[in-house]
Amino acid sequence: MLACRLRVDGANTSLPGVVADFVAALADEAGLTSRQAYWLRLATDEITTNIAHHGYGGRGGVVDIAAEIEQDRLRVWIEDDAPPFDPTRYDPAPRLAVPPMHREEGGYGLMLAIAKVDEFGYEFVGGRNRNTLIMRRGGTDAERPGGG
Repeated sequence: MLACRLRVDGANTSLPGVVADFVAALADEAGLTSRQAYWLRLATDEITTNIAHHGYGGRGGVVDIAAEIEQDRLRVWIEDDAPPFDPTRYDPAPRLAVPPMHREEGGYGLMLAIAKVDEFGYEFVGGRNRNTLIMRRGGTDAERPGGG
């Protein structure tokens, strides 16, 4: 098992690039397919960007990203000290009910982030938000169910 950790300031303008590089290196080390790596990077970026913009309101705050490469999966934890927010309770249905030409921009990233990883979990532990993203190792892009 390989474990690693990254701590960043949510106000750092290079946050998306730092997070993407970290996740890309993990995905490569874990042997994820290119499609899995893409979706994991997107999900991690979406969660960390939401923490920085909405959780911390752009004022900055600590975002901790930890990961473990296990025999059968890559597990990523994203933790922050912002007010509690459970992404699994976000309901995009009202936005999706509006005809596409009249929809407001934004609000769809969480839906994609949660749907495109193999497992997603949220808990509020010790005064911190903890988002857990899991991608199973193995397979090819063509073998991934629903990975489009």
